[in-house]
Amino acid sequence: MNKILVVQTAWYDEETVDMSNIVINILENASMSEDALMSTRVITATAPGALELAAVAKHHIVKHDDYIGIIFNGIVIRGETIHYELVTNETFRSIGSLAESFCNIAIINNVICVENLAQLEKRRVKNTENNTYALIQLINEKSS
Repeated sequence: MNKILVVQTAWYDEETVDMSNIVINILENASMSEDALMSTRVITATAPGALELAAVAKHHIVKHDDYIGIIFNGIVIRGETIHYELVTNETFRSIGSLAESFCNIAIINNVICVENLAQLEKRRVKNTENNTYALIQLINEKSS
């Protein structure tokens, strides 16, 4: 059975759960290619924070070899220290490295990095919708 993994962070739980619900809703109503859609199951997982997203996904990939797609949902909001740069840079690097290591799996980064909550609210839903459709497109491309 093919699986799609939705990995979210525990930070900003209300917003990331909503992002994952958007992803699941779109995936359940999507028209993926027949091969990819056949027996596809959505699995969810939660990482403590953005830095751990790729490690949680890799654990699932190594444990089960039937993932056709992964989408990462997270939020990083700038604070008053350099922590923001460290977290965003390392998160994006580790997700990119995972995508290169497992190039047969469609991997989409939907970690939203913003300056404040107002920016997040402007981008959260639209980014999540767009990135979920990108995941579907990438799954279709990789399954053809």
